[in-house]
Amino acid sequence: MLLHTAFAVVILGLVGASFTLLYHDFSAAVAEGISEGLGSGSPTSLGASIAQELHRVKTQNLLTIIAVIILTTILFGYIIARITLAPARNALASQKQFIGNIAHELRTPLSVIKTNTEVALLDANVKPDMKETLISNIEELDRISEIINNLLSLSALVRPERIEFSAVDLSAVTTDVIQKFSALAKRGEHQVTLRKGPDTQIWGNTTALQQIVGNLLKNALSYTPRGGHIRITVEPAPDHQVELLVQDSGIGIARKDLFRIFEPFYRADPSRTKGQQGGTGLGLAIVSELIKLHQGKITIRSAVGRGTTVAILFPGVHNQKQVGNEADLRDGLHEIAVDFSKQ
Repeated sequence: MLLHTAFAVVILGLVGASFTLLYHDFSAAVAEGISEGLGSGSPTSLGASIAQELHRVKTQNLLTIIAVIILTTILFGYIIARITLAPARNALASQKQFIGNIAHELRTPLSVIKTNTEVALLDANVKPDMKETLISNIEELDRISEIINNLLSLSALVRPERIEFSAVDLSAVTTDVIQKFSALAKRGEHQVTLRKGPDTQIWGNTTALQQIVGNLLKNALSYTPRGGHIRITVEPAPDHQVELLVQDSGIGIARKDLFRIFEPFYRADPSRTKGQQGGTGLGLAIVSELIKLHQGKITIRSAVGRGTTVAILFPGVHNQKQVGNEADLRDGLHEIAVDFSKQ
């Protein structure tokens, strides 16, 4: 309220000062016109001279007034927006920090419960129905542990200054991640292929990049039917960038879901993903934050029943600030793109 009042007072002051200046300039213009007209000795010349001078002064002053008011409005708008959004930003940071603290406290008791359950499974006298229950408990504990790890990742992103960057070979990172997920791919009879280009070094954080590639690959494996194919490409792109491309032959993403997939805990319609191994709803939210940290750009193209393509552009090792090219819609696929390189 105080800023709005100050803004109104400043605008009124500018208008008042402008009219005072305009009156002064008009008076000076009239005096100058009369002086020139008397010097020429012609009444017609006197009127024309005064009118011409008044028009020049009016145009000049009006343009100045408009420019000053526009600049003042922009300045106050920026200040008001910063002050208005500050509590929301602080609240979000506090919320993430709180969630991170809770998640950290839950890790130890969950580890103890899982260890005790695994020990109980080693007992040869455990009945089959009890064994199934214990195995189910371990699976749920693994799921909860994954959620906690994701929450801790989001919490860590509140303090990006703690994340160290260096030159990283994205091809090597991707190869390591694929190797880690080879058992999961084998269980689903999925074929994962990697195509690598030369000079794929970027300026980034190895752990964060592993999480980006890992989350994308896990999503592709989870939502691709048994026997499907996942293609991963890492290669140089224009403007000194490196592109990571993850393509799958999975169930695809509906348009209404596509534009919300970066929201934390958002999951697609369960009826459409029935029979698929669901996630926590945090994977792509974390991917988005990590790409923002790397000043990259992510584009997702998908359609139901036609698979999903995720393209990420990272600034190359010699280009820590880059501008990505907009991808075109292809073959009727729906698309969402988020560019963090221009922020």
